[in-house]
Amino acid sequence: MRRSVVAGLGAAMIVALAASSAAQAAIISFGFGAFDGSIDYTGTSLDVSTALDLDQAFLLVMEVNPSDSSGLAVLDQVKISALTSPTSSNIIYGFGTGPGPLGADVILSWPLGAGPGTDTFTETLTTVKSIDRSTPNEIGVTLAGTLTDTKGLFTDSPALLMLHATQDLRSEFPIVTFTNTSGLTPSIPEPSTWVMMVLGFVALGYAASRRRKANLAALSR
Repeated sequence: MRRSVVAGLGAAMIVALAASSAAQAAIISFGFGAFDGSIDYTGTSLDVSTALDLDQAFLLVMEVNPSDSSGLAVLDQVKISALTSPTSSNIIYGFGTGPGPLGADVILSWPLGAGPGTDTFTETLTTVKSIDRSTPNEIGVTLAGTLTDTKGLFTDSPALLMLHATQDLRSEFPIVTFTNTSGLTPSIPEPSTWVMMVLGFVALGYAASRRRKANLAALSR
């Protein structure tokens, strides 16, 4: 009986550790940039601008973190669109330094491969977390929202997009780079917590078994 209880606890620990590890592994972390297109901004200079227009730009992945679960590789293309009317690629962050709502939700999306059954990621950015206007001809904007994919690896997971645009006096169009991060918040205890809990139960069971054996030995004398 004691062995079966310990075995059951061990199996529960393995399942819990696996589930927790899977939850923690579900993150995305990659950098990408806007290339091969004119990028316009609204305002007298980039550091006081209120919106970026990326309609003519290609967004290409430039860096992928080793723990990334997006399935993207360097030079893959990411699509960006804003829910304006008509739909465009305008990122409308407004005046000030944040936080506040975006002028229109920004949708970031990418499929993993082609054909039926392809896992498609959709990131919906709704909020301006902060805007850095401290450097002339530069602006940094941090956007927040959620990430979901069709295979359920991510379900409304918190997402952040850090946008950095810069323009020197010799370039006609701004250079825009993005850092994208998202991750699941585990809804179960950390692996170390499970280990401590299981070891505690095992220790209690062992102590109870020793006490029972000692009592039986005392009675048999």
